Amino acid sequence: EYPLHGCCPCSHVNYTLTSAPIIVHACHCTHCQRETGTAFAFNAFYEPDRVVVTLSTGETGPEAEERMFQSAVPSLKGGIRGQIMSRCPKCFSTLWSSYTAGSALKIVRAGTIDGVVDEQGRYVPCGGLRPDAHIYVASACGWVNLESERVYQGMGVKDEYWSKESLERFEKFTTGKRSAELV
Repeated sequence: EYPLHGCCPCSHVNYTLTSAPIIVHACHCTHCQRETGTAFAFNAFYEPDRVVVTLSTGETGPEAEERMFQSAVPSLKGGIRGQIMSRCPKCFSTLWSSYTAGSALKIVRAGTIDGVVDEQGRYVPCGGLRPDAHIYVASACGWVNLESERVYQGMGVKDEYWSKESLERFEKFTTGKRSAELV
């Protein structure tokens, strides 16, 4: 149930997610492995206006986002400056990124989303989100078991794993842009 909330480890950057994500995936590419320091990046894609940022110092919205630390890192989609990482200016943890080529969709690191309590009263981390698909599994760590998951060697075909609503939101957001380069 929305909204969901999240923050960086030091709680300086807090954010609210006002809706469900467009799509959620686990990316097993070597760039994501290196950037996250773990087996895969767990990503939830949002339109920018659905991520509301507040700093512990009181700034909100665009003013708060201007204070975040931005850094470019390579990615399979965009080469040497593939993604712009948005990090807390105090603890430098990545909260989201955006591809440099194409859209300004926010790719929220799902591990920064607060946990929720499910119908059985159990705590569920990452806002209860689950990946819609696992991508770039050719470079997945050998111990990762993906037998019951939807997997793709590369990015995969959006029409195969994106819901109709997700495709409509993506198309609405990217109208007038070359959507093939955006995700």
